[in-house]
Amino acid sequence: MVCRKAAFFLVLFCLAATLASADIIGTADQQVQAVADPILDDLLAGFNEGDYQKYSKDFDQTLKESLPEARFKQVRGEILQKLGKYQSRKYLGFLNQNKFTVVLWKGKFSNSTSDVLIKLVTSKRPDKVVVVGLWFQ
Repeated sequence: MVCRKAAFFLVLFCLAATLASADIIGTADQQVQAVADPILDDLLAGFNEGDYQKYSKDFDQTLKESLPEARFKQVRGEILQKLGKYQSRKYLGFLNQNKFTVVLWKGKFSNSTSDVLIKLVTSKRPDKVVVVGLWFQ
């Protein structure tokens, strides 16, 4: 029981330390877009090319661990089957929530006539901006 409590407090400490060093990427559309667009460009190029290194290069460690290369290939195949390859996007805006910035785009994919919401969650760390979440909805 003591080990479980110690592990719990260690996790809380690590989470607090991460949040303490995390921050939003901007407070205006132009500022957020200037940071987020190049990150999404690389990510979507990596997606279209099937290049996991390019796709995940800005992921934080937790996201990399939850989406290793084998899982990326599986998820990519499912998205390609349903939506097709990424074609274009239009910036919609952003939300700052706690110490994270959620950036939204309306995307077009080759096999879908519907718009796809691209949602990228970022966090500014002392050394770089990292991706902590990504959704195609």
